[in-house]
Amino acid sequence: MYNWTWDRRRGYPRSRVNVGNDENDMLFLIGGIAPRNKDLGKCRRACRACGSTADLQISKNYSVVTFFFIPIIPFCVSYTAACPFCGSVMKLTKEKGRDFEQNHGGTIHDGDLHITQNNTAAHVCPSCGTQIITNQNFCYHCGARL
Repeated sequence: MYNWTWDRRRGYPRSRVNVGNDENDMLFLIGGIAPRNKDLGKCRRACRACGSTADLQISKNYSVVTFFFIPIIPFCVSYTAACPFCGSVMKLTKEKGRDFEQNHGGTIHDGDLHITQNNTAAHVCPSCGTQIITNQNFCYHCGARL
């Protein structure tokens, strides 16, 4: 791994590392792909899944290539809106998501949201079908135990 050579300019021997000539030489790199999530803010809007008017949480979801734990290249960027009442997730168009991120807020219309995860079926009373809040023990409409 080490070679001793005579340094003619300086006048004394010095060591030199051989790279690639020895079987034990190796190159060690740390890299990978990591998912990231960035909260962009809230937008007052009616949820397309449950219909309640709420402050939808707008998020930017993306993956990033890392090199020695430093993020280098982001890819697979998507924007989502989550309802705080029913927990449903709606995908935002990329144009509206970028506009919301750059302008630190903005207006979002119904045509910009597409439901990707509908959680309203889990929050309905089994007796009467009324929509309920998730942390309730009884239905406020018919009184059935949940």
